[in-house]
Order: sequence, then structure tokens, then C-alpha cells
Amino acid sequence: MQKALLFIPDISGFTEFVHHTSITHSRHIIAELLELLIDTNPMHLELAEIEGDALFLYKLQDKVDIKLIEKQVEEMYLAFHTHLKRYEYQRICQCGACTSAYNLQLKFVIHYGEIEFIKIKDSEKPYGSNVIQIHRLLKNEVPVNEYALFTESVNSTQGKDEITAHYDFGSINYTYTALNYLKERLPEIKLIPDNVPKHKLFHETEIIKIPMNDLYEVISNFDYRLLWTKGIDKLEYEKNKINRVGEKHRCLVNNKEVEQVTVTKQVENNQLVYGESTNLVPFTKKFNNYFVLEEVKDGHTKLTVEIFVDFKPFGIIMKPLMKKNLKKIISENIKELVVLIDSGFTLN
Repeated sequence: MQKALLFIPDISGFTEFVHHTSITHSRHIIAELLELLIDTNPMHLELAEIEGDALFLYKLQDKVDIKLIEKQVEEMYLAFHTHLKRYEYQRICQCGACTSAYNLQLKFVIHYGEIEFIKIKDSEKPYGSNVIQIHRLLKNEVPVNEYALFTESVNSTQGKDEITAHYDFGSINYTYTALNYLKERLPEIKLIPDNVPKHKLFHETEIIKIPMNDLYEVISNFDYRLLWTKGIDKLEYEKNKINRVGEKHRCLVNNKEVEQVTVTKQVENNQLVYGESTNLVPFTKKFNNYFVLEEVKDGHTKLTVEIFVDFKPFGIIMKPLMKKNLKKIISENIKELVVLIDSGFTLN
């Protein structure tokens, strides 16, 4: 038997989503948050298991330092909500998961006691009655949504309001600290620049037979990009993250690498917009293309592709040729997008 601190941060707040996009994006959001919590680890806790929306962490130690534990809780909580605050500014998707991510909550359950280890192939996992107890404590009578629960083995309950809980393993006493006050310490997040280049080269519009949110996913999700965009030999992007403002990806076009960043701009309340920006187009300082979507009738979406640029000195003389070439490329890509949708394509 060895003594160990047992520590579970648990994320909650997502409802059950039916739409594919919401399910996929909620999975990515939770994965990002769990990775963030794993990396925010001043106590150097060991990861025993990823358990759905929670982490089971532990550290072998002979005594408990409540100050270090409180520091661990505070840093994880602040990192968690800073990420969500930044995500709310940067998100581009309007699915149920992305628009409600700011509602996600974080709680902690902390326990201390003797454990054993069980070996499963090449890995060892904490095992024993105290491991069972901390998991049972995830279901409790704490009256707030975000808190740190400390069992009496971690923090003396003397002088504090304690709760006695009854489980199948017996009774256990614990106290809790509400964490909502920590939100006052969240850093300021700068607003996203909304700088649209001043020269509008052209725009092109098409009505596509697909709901607006589904079309937005096809356009903004790089997993689908090569299905309808021609002339790209390779696309490199972060596959485990949801595309958002500031996200970078790289295209290989004619053996030349072009880096683009996701951008946005102001549109009407009934519209969605997705944009990309680069400074690597010849004769331009900045090149932005925007996809503006508007639902026009049930199951149909008006797609408008807009091209804006800021020219380098003397680059303006290239405007007619650039407009001609880009109109051809954009028209071909829109046709490919229509063919893809009309083929019976569905989101995976």
C-alpha cells in the first residue's frame, strides 16, 4: 500500500446534441480543455485515466499540502475559463456546442488515502477502496455548480460547514469551496481585429440546396476542403482543433506553400461569415476572401464569395488581370461545391 493524493477535475455543462456538427465540435472542445488541464499542472500530478469529460490524476506522497492543492485548483480553473473566454471571441461556428461552450463548468474532487496498483499489459493504474470513493464523490450534495470538494483526509473540517455523505462504501465527511469568485481574476481578452482590405475585387453569388449551418461546416471545416477546392496539392492544419479566428493552415499550390489565417468581419444578423487572409498573394499586401451565407428558404442557402485586397505600390495596375483570374478560380470552386452537395454528400 502507498499513500497518494487523488484528484479529479470534471467538466460539465454540455447538453446532448443531435446534430452531427454539434456532436463533433463538442468532442473537440472537450478534448482541447482536457489537454489544457493536463498541461496546467504545477503539482506534477500523474495522469491515471481520461474518463469521458474528466481526468483522474494522482500523486504518491506521504503528506498533504493544502496550499499546493489550492494553487493547483486555482490555476486549472483560471486556465479553463480563460480558454473559454478567448474561444467565445474567436469562434466562427454557430452550432449548439460552439455557441454554448462558455456555459461549461469545472468542479474538482480531492481525496487522500492508501492505494494499490493494478497492472494491465504495460500500464499500471491506481486501484483500491479510495479510488472507488473519490469516483463515488463525483455524485454529491454540493449546492453550487463549480467547486472544489475536499474530503476530511485532505482538509480538516474543524470550524467549517461539513457535509456527511452516505455511499455504498459507508459514510464520509467533506467540505467544499465555491470557485465562481475566481472569475474576477480572469485576464482581459482583446477583441478580434475586423480589418477588411479596402479594395473589393468582386463577389459571386450562388444558391445552394443545403441548410445554412451545414454549408458553413463544409466550407469552414478543412476536412472537406479538398473535396471542392481545386488547385491545392496539399493542405496542412491542426486536425484535432475546431477552426476559429486566428487559426492558421498551409496550402501547397504549384509547389509553393501559402499560409492562411482564419478571419471574420461584420455581417447581418441573419448571416454567417467565414474568411481567410494571407499576405502571400503577388502584388498585394493583404488578400482576404469571405464566404457569406444567408438562408433564403427551407433547405437552401445563398452563398456570396467576396474578395478584398490591399495592393502593394503599383499593384493596382494588376487589378484587372487579378480579377479575371480569380473570378475563373472562384467560379470553378463554387461549381465543384454545388456538384458535391447535389451528389448526395452528407456530413460524416
